[in-house]
Amino acid sequence: MTHDIFDMPLFRNCDRVTAENILGSIPEKFATYRKGDFIAMQGYACNSLYLLGEGSVYARMVSEEGKEFILDTLYAPEALASAFVFSTDRIFPVTIIASADCGIWKINRDSLKKLLLGDREILSNYLKIISDHSMFLSRRLSEFALQTLSSRIISYVTRNGQIDNLQEAAFILGVARPSLSRAISQLVSQGILDKSENSYVLNDNK
Repeated sequence: MTHDIFDMPLFRNCDRVTAENILGSIPEKFATYRKGDFIAMQGYACNSLYLLGEGSVYARMVSEEGKEFILDTLYAPEALASAFVFSTDRIFPVTIIASADCGIWKINRDSLKKLLLGDREILSNYLKIISDHSMFLSRRLSEFALQTLSSRIISYVTRNGQIDNLQEAAFILGVARPSLSRAISQLVSQGILDKSENSYVLNDNK
């Protein structure tokens, strides 16, 4: 494993002895996944918090019309499903897929409650994790609902440094590749993006 369970953001600055005692008294599940494996499915029950200790995953959402887009890519150490496990519906609103070989701890809902009640730092960390994830989702919603495609492309390049795979970028941005290509060509002609041999980057002078 790349990371120990106490490297997880959930356990930052916690009383390790207290946390170890609680973890020792609850069923701890650890699972490994290969690149491309489905870790959780959209619409299925969410009964546990997932702690990504190794590798990376991406969250994919599919609409009723069959339109797909990648909501986010997450890298270890990271908490998954933090905002879903205590929700009223208790289902995954996204499908989580391994984008690299992964190692994941699963802490069920009742066990997670023991950890949250047993250590104030763990509770504080959990609230921060949920808040950060909610802020991210709010920004993503703003991108899709309020921003133009050109603005979304610029935001994508700002976050990722460049676009080097048009098909992947189109999937993440939730648009058809031809539409993405046209929008990128316009940004290049406007001098906002620069085209190199295999990628598009922001013009440093803009």
